[in-house]
Amino acid sequence: MLYKTLLGIIAFIIRVVNGPTHYEYDEDFDPNKSYVVIGPHRSLLDPIFVAMALRPTQIAFIAKKELLANKFLTWFFTNINIIPVDRDNPGPSTIKDAVRTLKEGNKYVGIFPTGSRYSDEIKPGAVSIANMGKVELLPVNYQGPIDIKGIFSWKKEHRAKVRVGKPIQLPDVKRLSETDTKAVHQAMQDAFNENDRILDPGYHYDMAVAIAKRDAKKAKKNQ
Repeated sequence: MLYKTLLGIIAFIIRVVNGPTHYEYDEDFDPNKSYVVIGPHRSLLDPIFVAMALRPTQIAFIAKKELLANKFLTWFFTNINIIPVDRDNPGPSTIKDAVRTLKEGNKYVGIFPTGSRYSDEIKPGAVSIANMGKVELLPVNYQGPIDIKGIFSWKKEHRAKVRVGKPIQLPDVKRLSETDTKAVHQAMQDAFNENDRILDPGYHYDMAVAIAKRDAKKAKKNQ
């Protein structure tokens, strides 16, 4: 209930301050199937827009365990379906929780496979979960303001856009080889690139700028 209510409120606010979000869906997307939802991580806004694009199905996002810093935050994030992970030492329990969620059949599992907004290296977690859960990967891209304050604009260039891409099917084997995994990782990156191209051929996420802003904030905080 909290997930649905909160997302509805956020969607209403975004429509008021940013205008109607543009959504596109690949013809092969079947909302009645289970998926591991993946996307390039560029902003704190990514999970919000991905979740809005895939309503009414809820998404259980895998997120860093540091979010569950106290009892209230543990209650809050648990009730909006967060599956915590130790990013420095990921354990099998996270994958088990994700696979269990998929097998329950009423939620997608969401993961940003680079694990960070400041990296483009795809990690194997998403592929492992999809393979164990026997589901496809669903690439979803958000394009729009990177920071929250940027959403408060009706300018056309600030309008949020989301594309749900063509699902990626994994090889039909019990255990993926290293070659299989590398091929799926490449398919994921290709799908992200294709989503970006279809939404806006001129779009470019400047990771170097994002890293510089992060480092500047850290330096200011440590002064």
